Amino acid sequence: MSVFSAKELILWQEFFAQHPIAYQLMMHTKHYGPDTPMIVHKRLLGRRSGLSIEEIRANYQLLLDFGLMQKTSGKELDRHDLTSSVKKTLKRRQKYHTPRKTHTYYELSRKGELLARAVLQTSVGEDNT
Repeated sequence: MSVFSAKELILWQEFFAQHPIAYQLMMHTKHYGPDTPMIVHKRLLGRRSGLSIEEIRANYQLLLDFGLMQKTSGKELDRHDLTSSVKKTLKRRQKYHTPRKTHTYYELSRKGELLARAVLQTSVGEDNT
């Protein structure tokens, strides 16, 4: 049973149809965990898609405004639950006594987690019909 009504899910699907980058960022964060806009730009969306870092940041801000994402500092991240794109950087920096995780990371809020789960369930349900 979903927290969102059918009407709300339709509205969110229409929103994501108008903002496909925001949808990709949300699904990337659900799958890989917290990331910075720079890492997303360099390794995942930007170079292949031609997106600028400003477009990625604007879409993160859009998700923040709707309460689907939240900012967190790198120092608050658990080293064992990091996204694969961050692990490479941290492995390279393990020789330093204190890790240099001072960037702002974006992670899904509780509302964002529930919405991502609901959107995935409805998209899977539509594929099976």
